[in-house]
Amino acid sequence: MTIDAKNIGKRLKFLREYSGLSRKRFGSLFDSEESTVYQWEHGYCVPRLVKLMNVSMYFGVSLDCLLCGKAMNDHMLEKQLCESNDLPFPDSASRIISRYNALSASDKDRLIGYLDALSRTNNTDHEK
Repeated sequence: MTIDAKNIGKRLKFLREYSGLSRKRFGSLFDSEESTVYQWEHGYCVPRLVKLMNVSMYFGVSLDCLLCGKAMNDHMLEKQLCESNDLPFPDSASRIISRYNALSASDKDRLIGYLDALSRTNNTDHEK
């Protein structure tokens, strides 16, 4: 198996943009410099395995997806990341889902509560 640094870089860039992270913030999450993230994204080098494992865990995608572009589960982000060769910037609904998936269980419950309250408020406003 050959490691394709350019495609790994494209997938890393996609994940970073998908989450709305700057290179600097992405690098700080994975104990790397902004310039190093740039080098990864452009295929000049590949992150060490431990960093790839951390990226994998953070975004909930498999190492197979990051390294080989093979989706190993039904996770929407992983499918989108691995099924596209061009890796377009995701639409806003996909970004919302990704950010939701990154939340803790308690934060998800709080968010659902906020959305329910907002929905009730909007329904009440429309009934008037």
